[in-house]
Amino acid sequence: MSIRTVIVDDEAPARDRVRRLLRDHPDVVVVGEAADVRSAIETIERERPDLCFLDVQIPGGDGFAVLRKLAYVPRVVFATAYDQYAVRAFEVNSLDYLLKPFDRKRFAAAVERVRSAMQHEDGPPGAAIRELLEQLRTGAPQIKALAARPAERAAPGGSEGAPERIPARRGARILLLDPDEVLCFEAEDTLVYARTAGGRYMVERTLVELEEQLAARFFRTHRGYLVNLTHVGEILPEEAGTFQIVLKDEAKTVVPLSRRQARRLRERIPW
Repeated sequence: MSIRTVIVDDEAPARDRVRRLLRDHPDVVVVGEAADVRSAIETIERERPDLCFLDVQIPGGDGFAVLRKLAYVPRVVFATAYDQYAVRAFEVNSLDYLLKPFDRKRFAAAVERVRSAMQHEDGPPGAAIRELLEQLRTGAPQIKALAARPAERAAPGGSEGAPERIPARRGARILLLDPDEVLCFEAEDTLVYARTAGGRYMVERTLVELEEQLAARFFRTHRGYLVNLTHVGEILPEEAGTFQIVLKDEAKTVVPLSRRQARRLRERIPW
């Protein structure tokens, strides 16, 4: 499976760097480039690519203007030097948000997310993007408010500034999860998932970012798990000083607790 790709950036060196990084990914084929809104629209409509690496601030408008005006909407990975558009980018169903300067490893993680989405998506490419953009144009209050505000950041050591909702995705569906309803976040390779009583959803944030934002309610039990302490039911000892945490959901979900993190958890909740 090849991934036909268009690169949109007003700076030629930035486009060249994406091309160089794509040499590590022979299944990704660049079929066009553009440096402004008009040429981006023309190139995407003509080539109908699977993927677009899209800068935010480009001549003639911005990356969001490109998406609004397209009849055919490809999968999108934003690549920009501005972090304040992250939430808005997610609300138009971008698969990833690369903050310049990004390294080879971070870029590879974005490409892997694209591969995973193409293998598992349950709707036509761009369907959710068009739906959300229509909500933005017609003024749907919840979506409009999220798109208008900058990405929120947690205050050090606490939950002040933590998001009221966590954007998450299953196929073409976008959900805004209440953190209190999330049992845990779990990482698999480069992807992060939120587990709730209703299922498992992909989250476009790292465990480190989530841990910082939700520090008052969540605890990092293991390098691959961030657990909502209000849903912890049991702590079971294992050999070698490690533990298992059993959550209070119907499935009795089990997550690991490392020896090091067990010591830290005892400081927070004596047991």
